Amino acid sequence: MIRSAFQILCYLSISWCCSTINAFVTPDHQRHQPIIAKTTILYAAPAKKVHILPTESDVTAAVHQIVENAAKEAIATKGSFSLAIPGGSVLKVLSTLDPSSDWAKKTTLAFVNHKCVDITDVSSAIEAQAREKFLSRWGLTNIISLDGSTDGEKEAANYETKMRAIPESTLPRDSDGFPIFDLALVGVGNDGHIGSLYPNRGEIDVVDGPWTVAAFMKDPPSISLTLPVMQRAKCTVISAAGQSIKSPNGKADAMRLAIADESVTPKDFPASSLRGSAVFILDAPNGSEVDVDLSTVEKAVADA
Repeated sequence: MIRSAFQILCYLSISWCCSTINAFVTPDHQRHQPIIAKTTILYAAPAKKVHILPTESDVTAAVHQIVENAAKEAIATKGSFSLAIPGGSVLKVLSTLDPSSDWAKKTTLAFVNHKCVDITDVSSAIEAQAREKFLSRWGLTNIISLDGSTDGEKEAANYETKMRAIPESTLPRDSDGFPIFDLALVGVGNDGHIGSLYPNRGEIDVVDGPWTVAAFMKDPPSISLTLPVMQRAKCTVISAAGQSIKSPNGKADAMRLAIADESVTPKDFPASSLRGSAVFILDAPNGSEVDVDLSTVEKAVADA
C-alpha cells in the first residue's frame, strides 16, 4: 500500500494565498466577483484512492462503469447528469462506451479544457473529435460549446457565462459559489498539467472565484476549468493506460509524481493538487512506479 500516512499539508484561504503566492488574481480576472475559496486544499501526502489494474482494457471497463453509475445516480437524484471531459486519451476511452440507457439525452457536457479554435475542426477541436468518436452516436446534444474564436480571454469569459446560466438544479454550486459537476474526467500530461493548467504558470493560482481561465501556454490559446472546479466535482477520475515502444511504461513517472512524490508542489506539478479529490485508475505499466497493490475493476468503481 502507499507508504506514508495521508496528511493534509495546508488549507489555503484566498486571503492567505494572496499574501504568500504571487498574485492569484490578475487584472485579466478582475471582471469576476471574488469569492473566498475557503475549501481549496493542496495536498503533499500521497493520494489514497489509487487503483492499479492489470490491463488497459480493465481501466477502460472501470471508467465506462463509473460514467454509467454516475449518470444513473445523478438522474435518479436530480433528473440530469453533468459531465466534464478533456481531450486526448480520454476520448479514446469514451469512444468504446455504449450507454446502457438513455442517460446521454439527459446529460449536460462541458470541457475540462479546449483550444480556442473553430469547434468544427476535427484536427484540433476536442468538441469536433468527441462528436465524431461518440457524442453523435450517444445522442448527446446538450453541449456547452466555445464560440470558436482564437481570443483566449473572450472565450474563457463567455464559456463561464454559459456555465453560470445553467440552473443550479442541473449544475449545483457549493458554498463558495463553484459548480459541482457530477463527474469530471481529467487528463494528466507528462509535465503534470491538468486541463490547460500547466506547471509554473499563473493559471494554476486562480482559485478565488473564476470557473474558467484562459491559458496561453500554446498558440492558439485554450480555456480551462480552474483548479477549484476540478477539485469540487462529485467524482473526479484520472486514468492512465496504454504503452508504446517509445514509452513502454506509459506515463509511469508522471503518475508517481502526481500520486505519491511528496517533494512536488501543485505549482510545479499541477496534477498533485488533485490527490485529495480524484480517483486514480492506472494499468500495470502506468502504475509501475507507484507502491500500490494490484486492484480490481470492481474495487476501482466502488471507490469512485
